[in-house]
Amino acid sequence: MALDFHRLDNNEYLFELDDSQYANVEIIFIEFKKQTGIYIDPYRDAKLSVTHQKTIIQIIDAYINKQNLNINKQQAMDIIGFNALIKYFSKKGIELKVLGD
Repeated sequence: MALDFHRLDNNEYLFELDDSQYANVEIIFIEFKKQTGIYIDPYRDAKLSVTHQKTIIQIIDAYINKQNLNINKQQAMDIIGFNALIKYFSKKGIELKVLGD
């Protein structure tokens, strides 16, 4: 059950989070749901405006600042990698469509 990320405007495929990556990034999505009410999970689709992407970036930055990233290195790498992708697309002004399986 991966999550596929596409451009909202033309449905171009951009990247995916596989099951293990999703499991590692899920903590960020849970906090995002608390702050926005928007679910990002493998069971539904979602749209991420640039504003929503910036919220995710803020959540990740706060998480990174207060966690010991050496405890679970794979989780840290997945979160940092996802953060880099979201930063790239938000800076380009690209809104995203997230498709669950």
